[in-house]
Amino acid sequence: MAVNSNDQRLLDRVLEDKRRLLAPNQKMDDFFNYFAASAALQDFDLDIDELRDGIVDGSHDCGVDGLWVFVDDRYMSANIDRHTNFRGKKIQLVILQAKTSSGYQEQAFEKLHYHLPLLFDMDRNAKELADATNAKLLDRTGRFLNVLEALASSFQEISIRVIYASRSVDPPHPNVKAKGNRLARELEKVASRTKCHVEYLGAAELRELSGRGASTVIEMAFIETPMSTSLGEGYICLVRLDEYYNFITSPNDALRLELFESNVRDYAGRTAVNTAIEGTLKSNHREDFWWFNNGVTIVAEEVRIAGKKVVVTNPQIVNGLQTSHEIFNHFQSSGHHNDRSILVRIIVPPSSGRARDVIIRATNSQTELPPGALRATEKIQKDLEEALTRYGYHYERRANYYKNLGVSLDQVVSMSRLAREYTAFVLGEPHASLKHSETYLLGDSHYDKVFSGEIDIDLYRLVLDVHRRISEFLVDYSQDRPLLGDTIENWRYHIAYMSSFTLTRLRRPTQKDLLNIRSEHLTDALLSVMINLLDREYRSALRGNRTQGIDKVARSDDFTTKLRQATIVMRRFKIEH
Repeated sequence: MAVNSNDQRLLDRVLEDKRRLLAPNQKMDDFFNYFAASAALQDFDLDIDELRDGIVDGSHDCGVDGLWVFVDDRYMSANIDRHTNFRGKKIQLVILQAKTSSGYQEQAFEKLHYHLPLLFDMDRNAKELADATNAKLLDRTGRFLNVLEALASSFQEISIRVIYASRSVDPPHPNVKAKGNRLARELEKVASRTKCHVEYLGAAELRELSGRGASTVIEMAFIETPMSTSLGEGYICLVRLDEYYNFITSPNDALRLELFESNVRDYAGRTAVNTAIEGTLKSNHREDFWWFNNGVTIVAEEVRIAGKKVVVTNPQIVNGLQTSHEIFNHFQSSGHHNDRSILVRIIVPPSSGRARDVIIRATNSQTELPPGALRATEKIQKDLEEALTRYGYHYERRANYYKNLGVSLDQVVSMSRLAREYTAFVLGEPHASLKHSETYLLGDSHYDKVFSGEIDIDLYRLVLDVHRRISEFLVDYSQDRPLLGDTIENWRYHIAYMSSFTLTRLRRPTQKDLLNIRSEHLTDALLSVMINLLDREYRSALRGNRTQGIDKVARSDDFTTKLRQATIVMRRFKIEH
């Protein structure tokens, strides 16, 4: 029993240390959701925004704390029609129930068993469900239904994983497991070929998962001694196909998508080139594979030879994505290597200078990218990374870099987070910050409004300072006075928008006007008045149409217009007319 007790005590210490490091202003219950999701989903290599995107905990969450949809091991950050080149062979749904209680409760499954069948009904009435379901959960379950419908003709395999995480030191009681099995049987009715598995993560399991972490150093065995030159650090070597497959495959038997973040090309599917690669892999002829293939190029931060293996730190496959996918598919289909090999080039560019980015751009082509992927090498992005570091922010233009270093979540600023906060405060569109996915926010038309060398770089720091000050105040404020809708998300962008008027005392402040203010000017008294005004406007809008709910009101451009007028005419703010 002492071992079990120690597991819980040690988990509590891990939780507190990580909360203090990553999210010191967050309640433990809220942080536990993120912690459990990060541990349970680590093999999918989700970044901070993707993990947060799936967390739906809050009022009217129907017992669901998190929900993520994957197609071919890729997270669906929007409806599937926003993504391209998916074969749709495998659909995965992960549902998280995370509670800081010291045991597993039957009620958790009872709540899920009642609500999930309704939410996963293709004929569901979203308006009726909205009365008892928060907007984020409705949207995420809608994504899953959208994926099922879009890929209905591909005869895909569907797997549902229900994860119940708690601080329990004991296994679940048979009654709890019976309720979990009952839920699994119900969820397997969502569609044909659906399998559901319920997983219990207690103190010991969460400790083990959190300690494992994501691998950033990968080994790969070679056949003959690698070649190198005196013109820089790098190697050329032949690697057996099965060894290369192991290199690009994660412990959960999925393709390591993080290895391809710097390659702009996505998998092209059944093109003539890929069909030819597949044919070569399946061939029983004795000719070696590398005779007919250009191989792959890898850039890395460090590479060293250890016996018959090459050890690579932070590798990025910048050329050879199509080949890598075909090799992965070949071995996933029980293919054989027949002692054949692939040519691998590993380059370690100088840490200073533009060599790495030049290599990445030179080896990429013009196929569609994830939102913002190629932007990472632009001058404005590098300037932001350098400038914001001086103010205590870590600008993550390359996904997961600071997450893996354990930097506080509040200090890590993703490209999409900065775009949302800039859109609210400077562009005056708080509804757009809430309403749109990063696909829109980082798309060409909107991106150019947010990121430009013509914009004073100090304005970006001010945007972050203002939102941080507002978020911190809202957390404290809501302790004694619950916010309408019980979610800070619907408040902070609109308060930031109002601040652009109340701090400049101007009806139409310019970027230059905004640069004259400081976040310290956001006093407790001023913030309280703005919160009261926003609360009044929300309630007024809801009286006009109670069926739409606060989530829809907050995402309406009409409400933004009304809020602006209400702010400007309020005498206390002394805004010029």
